[in-house]
Amino acid sequence: MLSTGTRPGPDLTAIFDQISAIGSQPGEGVTRLAASAEDGVARRAFAEWMAQGGARVTHDAVGNQFACFEWAGQNAPWIFAGSHLDTQPRGGRFDGTLGVLAAGSVALDLHEEVRTGQFKPGRNLAILNWTNEEGARFQPSLTGSAVFSGALSLHEALGLRDGSATSLRDALAAIGIDGDSGAVPPRPEAYVELHVEQGRKLIEAGRQTGIVEGTWAARKITVRWIGRAAHTGPTPMSDRRDALLAAAQGIAAFETLIAARHHHLQRSAARIVIEPNSPNVVVERASVWFELRGPDIEELHTAGQVALAAFEKAAADTGTRLEVVADTLRAPASMDRRLLEIVDSAAQACGFVPLMMRSVAGHDAVALQNSGIPSALLFIPSVGGIAHHPDEFTEQEDVEAGVTVLKAALRRLVEGEYDAGR
Repeated sequence: MLSTGTRPGPDLTAIFDQISAIGSQPGEGVTRLAASAEDGVARRAFAEWMAQGGARVTHDAVGNQFACFEWAGQNAPWIFAGSHLDTQPRGGRFDGTLGVLAAGSVALDLHEEVRTGQFKPGRNLAILNWTNEEGARFQPSLTGSAVFSGALSLHEALGLRDGSATSLRDALAAIGIDGDSGAVPPRPEAYVELHVEQGRKLIEAGRQTGIVEGTWAARKITVRWIGRAAHTGPTPMSDRRDALLAAAQGIAAFETLIAARHHHLQRSAARIVIEPNSPNVVVERASVWFELRGPDIEELHTAGQVALAAFEKAAADTGTRLEVVADTLRAPASMDRRLLEIVDSAAQACGFVPLMMRSVAGHDAVALQNSGIPSALLFIPSVGGIAHHPDEFTEQEDVEAGVTVLKAALRRLVEGEYDAGR
C-alpha cells in the first residue's frame, strides 16, 4: 500500500495487517462482530493510531468513532470520510476495514502537510468507524450511521438484541463504550466512503475506480413459523406441527416464485434459527431472514406480497402459525450529484477514468445520503467479485489507486470546493 513518508505511526500496510489479524483464524477469514471483544480491540488499535498521528478521538453513544482533525477551527464545517471495522462471520479483510484505514491514512498525510505549513484547509475532517454496518450480530444493519443521521433513534438502536439476547447497549458497555465521550462533530457538509466493489463490474470494464451514482432498494422480511414441540419418535405424524418443515416449504416456494416472476431481483434466505434445536424434538419455532433487492420499490412491494402469500401457505399446509417479525424497506439512494462531480474530477486529475455505476449492496454512505447528508461512494475492484468470504481480495495497485483518488477528493473538500460549487 502507499508509503506515508515521515509522519509518525504505522503506515497503511502495517495498520491494515494489524487490524486484519484481530478476529482472524487461518483459513476461516475474520470474525469481528459489532461490539464484540474483537471489535473492541480493533477500535482501540484504530484510536491509538489516529491519536498518535495527532487526531482527537471520540465516540458517540451508539459507539461511532470519530478521529477529528480540527484544522479550520471549532466553528468551521466538517467533512467526513470512513467506513466500518465490523465484519461478517468468517468475512474478508477488505470489506469496510480498508475504507476506514485508507481514510485515516489520507487524513494523517494531510495533517502532516497542515502541520508543516504546506496546506491550509477551510474545513475540519473526521474519520469515521461506524457501528454495526454489517448487521451480522444486531439487526438492522447500518445501525450507527442511521442513528447519527436521524433515521433510527438511539433508544431503539441500543435496545437491539443479538441471538443470545444481549442488547447493543450492554455489548458496547462491555468494550468500554457507555454513553458518548463528548465533543462529537456535527452533521458534515459532505461524506466520502472508499469501499471494495464486492462485484465484478470494474474488473470486467478494465477500470481501477468506480463512482456510485445510486443504489438499489432492499426489502428485508423476517418471518417465524410457530408449531408445537413434540417427541420425534412416538408422536404420530398426523399430530405434528413442524415449524422447520414449514420453513423449508416457505424457503423453497420463495426461491421458485421469485425466480419465475421477478427473476432479475436479487433474492436470498440467508439465516435460520430453530427452537428448541434438539435432534429428538419436533421444531416448535423456525425464524428465517429473507431479502429482496432491486432498483424499483414498486416491484419489491409486489414481490414481497408474493413471498408473504407463499409463507402463509406453508403455514397452512403444515398446521403452523406464521408471524411476520420484521418487514422493512431501505429506499434506493441517488448519491449527491455535485459531490460525485468533485470525486470524478479528482479521479480524472489523478489519471483515472472512473466507471459510473450503481451499487446493489448497502453502505453507510447510503444511510447518510438518504437522510440528507451529501455522500459519495468510491469503489475499487474486488478480485472475482468475492465478498463476505475469506477469499475476498483487492490488488495492491487498486488499493493505491483508491487511496490516491480519495486523498485528492478529500483535499478538495476540506479546501471548501463542495460549498463553493453551490
